[in-house]
Amino acid sequence: MRQEEIDHFIERNLKNFSVNSTGWRNMIRHMLFEFAIGGWNIENDVFGKEKFGELCCNIYSEHEELNITLKNITDKYSRLSTKTCEICGSEGKMRTIDSWQTTLCLSHFLEQQPVIEIDEDLNVKSKGKKILNLKDVTSVEIEYDLQGIWFTGPELDQEEQAYFSWQQPNYYLLLKTVPSHLFAEEIQYDVSELFNNLQDCEICGYKAIHQRECLRCHHEPWNDSASSIEDYGEKSSYIKDCQIELFIDEDDYEKYFKYDRSFEKVPDHQILFSHNDLNEYEKLLF
Repeated sequence: MRQEEIDHFIERNLKNFSVNSTGWRNMIRHMLFEFAIGGWNIENDVFGKEKFGELCCNIYSEHEELNITLKNITDKYSRLSTKTCEICGSEGKMRTIDSWQTTLCLSHFLEQQPVIEIDEDLNVKSKGKKILNLKDVTSVEIEYDLQGIWFTGPELDQEEQAYFSWQQPNYYLLLKTVPSHLFAEEIQYDVSELFNNLQDCEICGYKAIHQRECLRCHHEPWNDSASSIEDYGEKSSYIKDCQIELFIDEDDYEKYFKYDRSFEKVPDHQILFSHNDLNEYEKLLF
């Protein structure tokens, strides 16, 4: 088989892959090349798509041995796709944006899920662009459990631009900044209760625990249940393990939420793990 024939097969089939951007293009090229040298009839087309943040390829042969080869190749590149940014092709991770799974590097994740900015004039911005001014808002709707907020007003033409989620840094700062009279009476009470009763989180070091969950790091505070004692033995071991998880930050969560100003830092917060503890934990993890 000549290289020119393989190149033509690859370029012809690239258009058969429905993906979100060009970051996977070289990866798909490599996969198609492996199909060609693995025994696939290059006269036949190959189709694929992105699904739940992963590359899925539709290819099948009635020859059992070839089919095993093809499956090994598709499995290999499906795994690789979950570590490759769909936009730029650099190292990425599976992430969730508005309930959709996608694979992105941290920079493109921040572009897709931008940080909420609020200035002293009550302008609410995203990526430096003004979305609304809280003084112009006429009404507010709140999602269940205060996890999303919609704004309406005379200057807001596109509804989707006026929605913000708890998954965005500074969401709770925004919730706290909204004038209380814009909320329904029962929501006013819920918002007031949330911010007036926050407790200190011994794991991340912020005053952010609400209803037995930290709104910032999403860990639960220690409890003396039988399962907790069986898993960790004592409170300090639980806090230490959770702190190490935050430090290692496999999902870039802390890198993303370093921009968040929603919660007060707890003075004299204690870090319980040592350098040796971190080394031992990494040995188990990696």
